[in-house]
Amino acid sequence: MRAKFYDLSSLMMMGVAIYFFFRSVSFLTDNNYVSGVMTMLIGFMIIRASVDLSRVAIASAREESAANS
Repeated sequence: MRAKFYDLSSLMMMGVAIYFFFRSVSFLTDNNYVSGVMTMLIGFMIIRASVDLSRVAIASAREESAANS
């Protein structure tokens, strides 16, 4: 059950990161470079956390499958 929660959380975080990338593009097209770069960095940080959470989900799924067998 934990693995499904972690998977869902990581997918939601990736969606949030995509939103931040779209916002950074809109900031950059408005020549607001500081805000654009900051939102881009936030997007990269969220992607990084999402990938780490996906790794935890994989490990949790393996642990659950080993406990069931």
